[in-house]
Amino acid sequence: MRCCLQPECLHFFRLVRKMTGFVLELPKERGKGFYTFVMLDWNPQGHEPSQIYGLSRFDVHFYIIPDEERMAMLPGNLAQFGNLPAPQYVPLGYFPAPGFVPFMGVHWLDGASPELGGATFTKTFIWGSYDGEFVFWEPMMTRDYLLTRPSEVIDLPLPAAFTRDGWYPTKYEISHSKTGNEYIIALRDLQFRQGK
Repeated sequence: MRCCLQPECLHFFRLVRKMTGFVLELPKERGKGFYTFVMLDWNPQGHEPSQIYGLSRFDVHFYIIPDEERMAMLPGNLAQFGNLPAPQYVPLGYFPAPGFVPFMGVHWLDGASPELGGATFTKTFIWGSYDGEFVFWEPMMTRDYLLTRPSEVIDLPLPAAFTRDGWYPTKYEISHSKTGNEYIIALRDLQFRQGK
């Protein structure tokens, strides 16, 4: 799975002063059919807590549910947002951020992320849940970090078990293409896991 951001888009997003999002449907007949769509968000002001995540950044959400289900995550669905995955489904070191984001889910943070220890935020990897299971994976990175033209493949901590059969990432990539003028944001080394 990969999502490409061309530098021209970075310039375009710099001109936009409000949060912007795009939903990119994935072909159902291609690949393994586990991932359903990618949602690309531009957050020019970042979000709270602003002392950590208040920098201009991109979020790339890889969802495994239909977009209609995501759009049904209404602010009043408190029971579903509050129904967190059981501990065996949570990757080691991850914890839920306070609250939830309507039309997205509950965001889970990696306790080992450098920005949570006082470093300036550059990139991180979020897991997202709704109604007892994880439904998206989200590389999140600042615009300034992307402009350094990174080339990184980062290992992901994994949970002991998974709620549904599917192809789960063991790494993710953030890099600038050597052959084209684009950025690659990708889930890598997908492994099939059976749900329990």
